[in-house]
Amino acid sequence: MTTPRPRDWHPLADADPTPGDPEAIRAEVAHMKRLAAMLRAEAADLALIGSADGLKGGYAVKLRDESRELEVHLRETAGRYERVHGHLSGWAAELDDIQSEADRILRGARADASVSASGSASGDTAPDGAEADPLARHRRSLDKVETHRDLRAAHYAARIRHEINDKIKDSWWERRKNEIDGVKGAISLVVDVMSWVATGIALVAIVMTPAGWVAGLAIWLAVGVLAGHLLLAAAGDGSWLDIGMDVFGLLTMGAGTIALKNLTAVRTATKLAAQGAADERAAVSATRSSRSVLDRSSATVNRRGATKAARAKARHDRNIARAAAKRAGRDAAAFEAAAPMAEASQREAVLLGGDRETANLYKDVVRMRAAYPESGAVRRASQGAEVHRNAFRGAWASATSVDLVDKAAGSSDFIPRKPSSSSYGDFKDRYTKEVGTAW
Repeated sequence: MTTPRPRDWHPLADADPTPGDPEAIRAEVAHMKRLAAMLRAEAADLALIGSADGLKGGYAVKLRDESRELEVHLRETAGRYERVHGHLSGWAAELDDIQSEADRILRGARADASVSASGSASGDTAPDGAEADPLARHRRSLDKVETHRDLRAAHYAARIRHEINDKIKDSWWERRKNEIDGVKGAISLVVDVMSWVATGIALVAIVMTPAGWVAGLAIWLAVGVLAGHLLLAAAGDGSWLDIGMDVFGLLTMGAGTIALKNLTAVRTATKLAAQGAADERAAVSATRSSRSVLDRSSATVNRRGATKAARAKARHDRNIARAAAKRAGRDAAAFEAAAPMAEASQREAVLLGGDRETANLYKDVVRMRAAYPESGAVRRASQGAEVHRNAFRGAWASATSVDLVDKAAGSSDFIPRKPSSSSYGDFKDRYTKEVGTAW
């Protein structure tokens, strides 16, 4: 229960300098909120009438048009109620603070007046420099509060007056919304068809890698679905949850593309390291095979009694052996460079969403690891292959799961008799809100 405000403002004023009833204002705010909610509900009912396809006869077109027009005006009126009660709520809060400050000043003035009266009765005089009127300071403070109250009251009155005088007329967006309402059935059907085609491409890709242009088509279809859902949701004819799922799908596509690029880079680095490892292995093997020739040549060159001709022949034999080792290394590196990329099995591709390119890249990295287990360079270059493969697989699995759940539980304009979950539909409807409203 709020403390009642003073009625008697003696000795500062003849009447309350900050009149007003914040609680009465808040009661009016609650009433206006109820009116706005009722108008919103009536507008929603009229929207159903305006979009009904079952109306037949000469009156049907006119009834639909007038229902749409009235629905717009009801929503505009509800918006004005909502803005006005927002201003009133602000004024009630400020008036509360202003009145509390005025009441505090009155209490201080009465306390000082009581002390002054007691001093006069006992014959005490005011100290030097003190004001002759002990209430003057309180009156100045109260005047400031009263001026502030008038300024704030004028401010809120002007804002409310602007809302009241604002004629209800269709804005640019309202006209666009009316146009969207007229074709929302066609938009919804086209969006649904594009969504099912994109899902079909994704499912076919699991068992059959599509051509490049087909994969590109799937991306453009996803963008088209997002654009259609955004148009419907902005006009209050679609769920913003659809927008979230569309954006999630595009983000996972982007994440998959990044993972594929990273895996390609890992495979390229591993390929270069594998060529170096092949070169080194072949050179070492050739050197080992010609060890006896190298040893004999070195012994002849270093022997004191060897003739000049013998030493020359030994150096020649040693150079030939070394050149043969280098040639063997270059041939091995060239052979590795020309080795085709490993071919993933159908099962391996399916585990990555049917993307054979990603599966081939990863399998080739694994092949090179196994082919050169002794090479530290190959091991270092191939690090991260599993991370990027799993990122690609996670992106694909997440996007596919969300899409399939939505297709299974949601309704469809393209397949109207498809079983669907009403609870899921109600859940999505909770996120239906027109752009520009204060629902």
